[in-house]
Amino acid sequence: MFQIGDTLLYGTEGVCKMEEICEMKVRSAKAKYYVLRPLYRDGSTVFVPVDNEALTAKMRPLLTVDEINALLEKVSEEGELWIEDAAERKAEFQKILVSGDRFEILRMIRTLYLRRRELQEKGKRLRTNDEQMLRDAEKLLNDELSLILGISQREVPDYIRRHIEGEN
Repeated sequence: MFQIGDTLLYGTEGVCKMEEICEMKVRSAKAKYYVLRPLYRDGSTVFVPVDNEALTAKMRPLLTVDEINALLEKVSEEGELWIEDAAERKAEFQKILVSGDRFEILRMIRTLYLRRRELQEKGKRLRTNDEQMLRDAEKLLNDELSLILGISQREVPDYIRRHIEGEN
């Protein structure tokens, strides 16, 4: 699957580099672990048991520039994910964030961008929970898109917005 030195995406940790595969003793049992170092969180280390399928499934290859742009194009053609009930919306958006599905995360971001713009035109604002969900979703994508696109993390939300709103 992944080799030492590979850069990959791990769950909600973001972009990581696989530093090594080592054997560690936890309690009385020895097990092999992938040792991941998040690129944008100095001093952090993530240990993933090699034989834990649920955790290793969270290790995903990074997207390419073409894949990123294809996702953005596809998302701009999709309908919104808006759910009127705030509690239901929050639960659904949290499920999307935990899933790590970049397409669904981008759909969620697009939905929140459109809703925010609609509310701003009426002199209103997004609910605090929705703003937090938007920040969390952007954060999940910022590391990867910044690295792959060669732009700063601060530029990623504008890049996404331009592509979703058709301003390329």
